[in-house]
Amino acid sequence: MLDVTGRRWGGFIIAYTAFCLFFAWYAAVELGRYPRAQTAAIYAAMLPLLGLWLAPGFQASRVWLIERMNGTRAAIVSLAIFLVPYIIYVAGTGDFRARALVKLGAFAALPFMLFAVSGVRRPHDMNWKDALILLWLVLPMLSGQLSGIWNVPVEQDSMARMFVTATGAWAFLILRRLEGSGYEFHFTGGMAFDVVLNLAGFAAIALPLGFALRFIAWNPRWRGAAGFVAEFAGIFVFIAVTEEFFFRGALQNLLECSVRSRYVGQGFASVLFGLSHIQHAPVPNWRYVAMASVAGWFYGSAYRERRSIMASAATHALVDTLWRTFFMLPAK
Repeated sequence: MLDVTGRRWGGFIIAYTAFCLFFAWYAAVELGRYPRAQTAAIYAAMLPLLGLWLAPGFQASRVWLIERMNGTRAAIVSLAIFLVPYIIYVAGTGDFRARALVKLGAFAALPFMLFAVSGVRRPHDMNWKDALILLWLVLPMLSGQLSGIWNVPVEQDSMARMFVTATGAWAFLILRRLEGSGYEFHFTGGMAFDVVLNLAGFAAIALPLGFALRFIAWNPRWRGAAGFVAEFAGIFVFIAVTEEFFFRGALQNLLECSVRSRYVGQGFASVLFGLSHIQHAPVPNWRYVAMASVAGWFYGSAYRERRSIMASAATHALVDTLWRTFFMLPAK
């Protein structure tokens, strides 16, 4: 029989098991045509990376880590732990690249060292360290600088994004100890209502705006309910959670406190979220910036209501899935 501590860890254990099964299915579907040894290596590397991604998102594991992670030693230990998935990947695939190892190490070392060695005086407000670390983590992801690391059997962008999110969550929530980020892996009926409400609000603006800007067109590519759900799940895990953590859980959260206004902070975060899409072809893509800024406002509203990036990430993933399924412009 589980004691109180065991029950507190139950959510993490259940979620970890569920995601392990999801990734087993994902690897079988996406990598099934490649050699089994390579697929097994990717999956084996994904398991510890998944644990790092989930750990800050549950109170029991987050508190356990916060109690043990202090000072320079915490930064060094964290960095060593974060290199384990790559070591497993290399051992299974033989695809060792010194540049990739250095790139991963440098990417994680700066936020870990900066937050672990020197704390912040006003933890609820944005400061130069927060701004630097957000730029350090987000810009390489947006510019593709984390490519060329997980290359076998094909470029594993999903692993790169999960590494980025885990690094950011670990740095901000464990080492900096940011509160109110909403990085909690649980979903409620109230959040579902927020998702539907903000999806409807976004659609009321985005549909006429998107058609007017010629950013969208009615171009249905329905692949069945199973295909729709699979695409939603992939976007939610590999894109929406990552972007919502940085733009809502960290940026909007800190800006709201700094400017003393939830709506002003939400507005700034929405505009910056929109601008992060400017590099999409054709560059500069101001239509994408406009649409993403509007979307960012409603993602921020879903987050703001219950301080949950699960709500904003679900809204985000649903918008992207509907767009890809029904409204993407035909290829020229």
